[in-house]
Amino acid sequence: MLFLAVFCGFLAEYQLEHRIEKDRERQYMQSLIKDLNQDINNIDVEFANRKMRDEIADSLTNMFFKDNFKEYTGLIYYCARRFSVAGYIFHMTDGTLMQLKNSGGLRLIHEKGVVDSLQAYYNLYQQHNDNLELEMLQLRDYRDVMVKIFDVKIFDYINKNFPALQIPQGNPPLFSNDESLINQLLMRIHLSKRINLVNIQNSANLKNRAIRLIEKIRIEYHLE
Repeated sequence: MLFLAVFCGFLAEYQLEHRIEKDRERQYMQSLIKDLNQDINNIDVEFANRKMRDEIADSLTNMFFKDNFKEYTGLIYYCARRFSVAGYIFHMTDGTLMQLKNSGGLRLIHEKGVVDSLQAYYNLYQQHNDNLELEMLQLRDYRDVMVKIFDVKIFDYINKNFPALQIPQGNPPLFSNDESLINQLLMRIHLSKRINLVNIQNSANLKNRAIRLIEKIRIEYHLE
């Protein structure tokens, strides 16, 4: 009888611990969904920023390609200044994921499909970050050429009412009209545009993975 009582006590304790772990797992999944929804919102902001950046790159290139580009220098100054700013960059909302990793809580996730999808999402984000590092290097190269072509006094005027940027009046002259420097600038814009297009696609892929991961979690854990 004593053995049976001890054994029953052990089973009850095991069931309680198992129930607690299941509850924790469910809570983590609910928190993870909140993080992923925040990611989706932030990805949308970055996506819009990158589309605008692509349009600025096209405008700059097209204006410089014109034989009479000196008649558009006001807009060229304005676009060149805007292109020199990185703008909004998406960073993963990883509070729940870090808690899971730091506490060894990943073992709580019993649904292998969810673990695999979460890892795939994180890996894609890491690739996105690697591209961001390259993008920052290319932006630095663009700025190195930019300072040789544009007059800082005009940029100062553009930033006069910061954070709002204003288009300079008329068509102020460039600091340098050297064709070689202008070609270097356009090449830097071309390279930056290329990596920006890659990151636009990566942003779309990240959003799709986040949406699919949320759907998988909701289905596997019967969450609303």
